[in-house]
Amino acid sequence: MKLKKKHFHIILIFLFSFLIYMNTFSNGFVFDDEFFIVNNFEIRSLKNIPSFFVESSVGNLYRPIRGVLYSFTYLIWKLNPFGWHLNAILFHAIITVVVYLILVEILPKYAFFTSLLFLAHPIHTARVANMTAGFDLLGIFFLFLAFYNYIIFRARNEKKFLFYSLVIFVLGLFSSEEAISLLFLVILYDICFFKDKIKKSFKAYSIYFILFVFYFLIRYSVLRQVGRAGVYFLGDIQTRILSTLVIFSRYILIILFPFKLTVDYNVVPYDHFSLPVVASVLLLSIIIFLGVWLFRFKGHKIVCFAIGWFFVVLLPFSNLLPVNSFMNDRYLYVASFGFIVLLAYLGGMFFNRFKDSKKIASLVFISIFICYSGFSVVRNSEWDSDILLLSMAVQRQPKSSIAYNDLGMAYQENQDYDFAFLEYQEAINLNKNNHVAWLNKGTLLGEVGNYSSAVYYIDRSLSIRESYKGYNNLGLIYYNLGDVENSIIYLIKAIEFNPFLSKAYMDLGVVYAQEGRLDEAIDLLNKALQINPNNKDVQYNLDILYSRLI
Repeated sequence: MKLKKKHFHIILIFLFSFLIYMNTFSNGFVFDDEFFIVNNFEIRSLKNIPSFFVESSVGNLYRPIRGVLYSFTYLIWKLNPFGWHLNAILFHAIITVVVYLILVEILPKYAFFTSLLFLAHPIHTARVANMTAGFDLLGIFFLFLAFYNYIIFRARNEKKFLFYSLVIFVLGLFSSEEAISLLFLVILYDICFFKDKIKKSFKAYSIYFILFVFYFLIRYSVLRQVGRAGVYFLGDIQTRILSTLVIFSRYILIILFPFKLTVDYNVVPYDHFSLPVVASVLLLSIIIFLGVWLFRFKGHKIVCFAIGWFFVVLLPFSNLLPVNSFMNDRYLYVASFGFIVLLAYLGGMFFNRFKDSKKIASLVFISIFICYSGFSVVRNSEWDSDILLLSMAVQRQPKSSIAYNDLGMAYQENQDYDFAFLEYQEAINLNKNNHVAWLNKGTLLGEVGNYSSAVYYIDRSLSIRESYKGYNNLGLIYYNLGDVENSIIYLIKAIEFNPFLSKAYMDLGVVYAQEGRLDEAIDLLNKALQINPNNKDVQYNLDILYSRLI
């Protein structure tokens, strides 16, 4: 392919990226943006950057290079949503360029058209329209770039590209856990395209594995947990496997028909071979069988590679290791590459049977691209506010307890307490074990002064699952009830549950101050300020205490 043609294609990729996502610029901070960006004081000073590599970040994550990007973005844009949206759009465009370069190597005939389908697919709105998820694109960019360098290494047999791939792999790991997939993708690529070189490549595979172990040991030393979460939420190993099989089948349907996307899906745990499980096993088995059969007996390497890619990159989200969200559109960002490649390849095979195959294929491509783009633009507009986004989630997933709970939180944030109360109650009605909904309803009752009922709901939450917020809020409610002894007990429990969060230290310090235990109060408030130097409430309380001591 001529260089000028490549440059023209790359320019078009950037142009279409902005055309499809330009309506996100009017959106504010929504969903988890408040938690990871607006209220994340760690990113507001470049002096905190060294700590990103030795401490967990907000949300108990270990993604230090992503944290660096956060800090520089905040340095430039502060809390101007335009800059944060610009970051996401640029990364999506750059990733699509790398995807295009990969396709030039493995599917050159359809490289540009296929990359545009990847660019426009509505499933990507979960990464691009959401500013927080947009920062995960940094690790995804490194993942694709490392893979591209590996296939160039294979094509040219130049070891410098293997070195580039290894270095970029490390950068990817320290940006997002998703980069782990590269370890298996390079093996998959060789199985499909360079089967004769697999035995000679164990040294290269071993280096990838050693780098992964190096990263894993560092990450574990910081987080003290293996997965994204500390505990499993879907029961025993059989329940997790069967439920994940159903989720994978749902992913296939979602990526085929991306019409009713949502931030909260209703996930039902399956502990036996019920009809949905059997149907999912059958669907997945047929897909995998066809991929292997077409590869071994028909020589369709691309089909096997595309199907393998789809499943390999979903493994980190399979709940084989603990995750916080069982099912999420954003998990399909990298996996969609496999789907798009398969769609383009099979589409090309089909249309080649017709006399005017090129014209027909172009017409079909343009139609799909326009549909994808239109659905993406509409979905972008739904990220305008929490209320709109979560109202759509409830509408599209009416049995999702999580969706109702999240909508209740949005109403509570807007001080629409009556609506919030109803949403929390519906979340509890749908799932009696939704400990977050019990906690949020109890917290809301405490906020409006109904302390006795608040104690009941938060106790129910803690009986289902212990939590820092549950203990902390219960301690505050007992203090408002005049039960100082229980207040102190539960605030101390909150500190013991998570000694790296500042709020319980501050709240306990305030309680001690009110009880005249000023020295202990000052020690606790200083500890809170040490954990979060940007907490103005802590500094305010400290100033009051010091003024009382003068």
